[in-house]
Amino acid sequence: MQLFQFLRSPTFALYAVSAWMISFLIITDSQAHNNISYLILLVPTLISLQYSEVKQFFSNRLAQGLVLVILSLVLAASTGDGDPLRQVKFGLIVILFFIAVARLPAISDRIAYRAAWSYLGLIIPYVIFNMAWQYHQGIWLPGARLGELEAKLENVIYVTNTMGGMLAIITLLGIRAKKYRSVLLAHGLVLFLSLTILQTRSIIGIWVATLLLTYFAVQRHSPGKHKHTLWIISASLVASMGIAYLLAFTSIGENLLARNFYRPEIWWGYISETLRCGFWLGCGPDHDFQYISRDGNTMIHPHSIYVTQFYKAGLIGLLPLLALTFWAGVRGYQAKSWAAWYFIVGVLGLCFDGSSLVHSPSQRWLVFHLPLALLIAQQLHHSRLSKSAEA
Repeated sequence: MQLFQFLRSPTFALYAVSAWMISFLIITDSQAHNNISYLILLVPTLISLQYSEVKQFFSNRLAQGLVLVILSLVLAASTGDGDPLRQVKFGLIVILFFIAVARLPAISDRIAYRAAWSYLGLIIPYVIFNMAWQYHQGIWLPGARLGELEAKLENVIYVTNTMGGMLAIITLLGIRAKKYRSVLLAHGLVLFLSLTILQTRSIIGIWVATLLLTYFAVQRHSPGKHKHTLWIISASLVASMGIAYLLAFTSIGENLLARNFYRPEIWWGYISETLRCGFWLGCGPDHDFQYISRDGNTMIHPHSIYVTQFYKAGLIGLLPLLALTFWAGVRGYQAKSWAAWYFIVGVLGLCFDGSSLVHSPSQRWLVFHLPLALLIAQQLHHSRLSKSAEA
């Protein structure tokens, strides 16, 4: 009994979730990473599960929306290409993860700020190590785009998206705590690494979204403090001029602008295939389709979580995912939640590069499932406090 109490304790959840996040920067093999995820997080949650916490979790609106997304994939697998039991298994894995994160203790702004800096502080040397390693192997040269990284967080776009999530947290909580120099440092580091080493254009959209969130938050909560608005605009202009110079006058900028932007073509290819399969329930989670671009490149997934959901489960699957995203973003932003900022920029990145969300633990979990689970955990803590106050 003491073991089960420890496994469901906030202390164990804190260490388990932290170790799970760090594992993305250490574990190289996908199956090994899945095994670690089960060992340190999912299995302990399963064997110590209580009916009361399951009931409380499913009372949350966002959790209910997540269930609808999962059920739509099960239904699509039943009517199209796929195995319904396999989708149920993946759905239960996702729900177990959310319950594991819901066990976390209430995280203060100060701890969240330090945690975001800590994880960003781990990602930066992870990128630098891979840069040095690839240079030593002769597969990367300064000025070129870094190739796939060694550990589970391997795709440069997902590395950028994850850093963008940490940047969003640091921006909100840093400005709230008046740590302006630290916020500027975080922006400089993330922009520099993303544009010059990882060479991902997605950071520009993520950065602009973070600036807009910051501007509207300042206008909403400090409408009379024009000094803060002026500070944001001035810093943004300086950074924008630096980005413009990089794009216009450097070889790195040439590399960034020279790469084709396939997204509209890919999306239309997968949407056309979906309409051929069926508008309402799509093609099914296991439908075998690859899009060949006009210049002969093979695209093995739609490069958007929303197009992927439509392709796999049709409109019946897409609508719950859109509603879940909208509701989480709006309610989280209204609650001034740092987890919501993390979720919003993560979703923005996944609009342009993402595939299935209901699967084994993957890089996408760091920028969708984790921030959404943290937001649900915050709401559950608030609900418990409200009930205690009423009692």
